Amino acid sequence: MKSYLILAGSLLAFGCASTADKPMTLEYADLSVSYDELKTPKWQQLERFPARYPKKAVIQATEGCTTIEYVITPHNEIKDIQVVASTHPVFADAAKEVITHWHWNELPQNITDKAVKTQTRFDFCFDTPEQSCRTLKPNYSCPSRDIIYSTGTRIVKY
Repeated sequence: MKSYLILAGSLLAFGCASTADKPMTLEYADLSVSYDELKTPKWQQLERFPARYPKKAVIQATEGCTTIEYVITPHNEIKDIQVVASTHPVFADAAKEVITHWHWNELPQNITDKAVKTQTRFDFCFDTPEQSCRTLKPNYSCPSRDIIYSTGTRIVKY
């Protein structure tokens, strides 16, 4: 029996570069986290698409998650991107990358009058014919109720 993995859903055409070897200065280190910030109505215009499912994880049939913490400035700039939790480094890289590509520049300036620190969790999972990964209880866990799903579908060829 041969197994094939096919990804479905939104895939983006940009690479995932690691920032692990770059020194990071946290401009907003003392700012408190505003949980579920992007679930509030003022951010509804923001197009938040899923992270690209990393090719290495697809080939290895790996599922997992990453929670990213970041700051949004009044000028819609994204600063202080940090990994809070991750089941695999490739998921962390993909999540950090996609946050910077959300269409922040299309939002009105000064949606917020001060910098806001928030978190988003990215779940990387495979749908099954019987059930969507959104409804499955995963065997991995990352914090945050603000979840973006990067889903794939497993197809088995007999």
